Amino acid sequence: MSYWMDKEKIVSFKVFTAQSEDKDYTRLDTFNLDAAVFFNGKTFYVFCDVIAKGMSHRGYKTVVHERAHLGEWLKGLPSDITLMGYNSTKLDYQLLVKAYGLKFKTIDLMDVVGLSVAEELALEKKRYPLRSVARWNSIKQTILPHFSWLFNSVEMFNEWFNQRFRNVAKNLCAECEMVAKLGARVRRKGEVRVLDPVTEKGVLIPVDFHAHVLPAGFFANEEE
Repeated sequence: MSYWMDKEKIVSFKVFTAQSEDKDYTRLDTFNLDAAVFFNGKTFYVFCDVIAKGMSHRGYKTVVHERAHLGEWLKGLPSDITLMGYNSTKLDYQLLVKAYGLKFKTIDLMDVVGLSVAEELALEKKRYPLRSVARWNSIKQTILPHFSWLFNSVEMFNEWFNQRFRNVAKNLCAECEMVAKLGARVRRKGEVRVLDPVTEKGVLIPVDFHAHVLPAGFFANEEE
C-alpha cells in the first residue's frame, strides 16, 4: 500500500467540521475546518488545535500540528499528488479549496464505487458506507482494533462536543487508513466487491481507478 501511494503520489485524507450535516453544503462559509488528517501510507499528519502531540498509532508514525500550520504543509506537497477520500468531493475537498486554494487532483472512492456499480448493473448510483465496502473487500484496520472506530457523523459530533477530541482524531486516522487500503485494492485488482442490491449476493464490479480522478482544482474558488 505505502509503495503504491508513494509511487503514484496518492494521499488519503479526511476533514472534520463540527457543524450539523443539515447545513447547506453550497454555503461553505458556514462551515469551520476543525480537524484534518492526511495519510501517505506511512505517516498520519493530524491538524487540530485540541489534540495532544503525543498521539500515536501502532504500526504508523503520527505527526500532530496546529491547524495554523496546515496551509504551509499543503504548500510543501508535490503539485502532482492526488488527494483520495471517501464521500469527500461534496464538502471535504471543497473546504480545503476554499481555505487554501488547492490545485490538487482528487478522487472520491464513494463515487468510484457507486458509479461503477450503476454502470455495470444498470442501476441508479448508490452510496455505500465505507464500513460496508471495507468489510466486503476483506480490508482490515491495523491501527485500531475493530470497525466500531468508523463512527457515523452523529457519533463524531457527540464525541467532539463531549470534548473527546482524541477519539475524533483516531476515527479520522482510521478512515484515512481504510480509504488508503480500499484505493490500493481497487487500483491493484481493477475491481471492487459489493452486494448486488437485487440478488443480495456478492459480485465483482470492474473499476478503472484513474478514469475517476478529477482534474486539479475542479472546484473553483468563489474569488476566481
